[in-house]
Amino acid sequence: MIADEETRLAVLALVQTTYDAMSTPDSEVGELFGAEDIAIAGSGQGELWSGPEEAVAAARAVSSWGLRWTPETVTVWRRGEVAWAQILGSVHVIRDGVDELVPYWTTGVFQLDGDRWRWSYWGGSEPQASAKV
Repeated sequence: MIADEETRLAVLALVQTTYDAMSTPDSEVGELFGAEDIAIAGSGQGELWSGPEEAVAAARAVSSWGLRWTPETVTVWRRGEVAWAQILGSVHVIRDGVDELVPYWTTGVFQLDGDRWRWSYWGGSEPQASAKV
């Protein structure tokens, strides 16, 4: 079921805060990815992390790259104390003189912790023009 407006706005704010932090070297991502049971699957092979120690270390590494993460279209659903979102966006990458805007889609799962939402799962993908599967 599509989330109520209060949940939608809270998750949107969390997504924007997270993408801003991921775009800022030396930002404090520990609070964002510190849930005890968090899991992350990045878009690359082998990019699998679980638990706050691994998740925070991965987020700190990615945020140090100086990429610009932008959420463009976010749809939020909620059932009880769990919400999930489809985050369609992009990452602005400048490497070796090449300036590129890369589509990046995230599936986010969030859990209610007291009166705030926290990331439980981040599933990232880099959609391909010609997918193999």
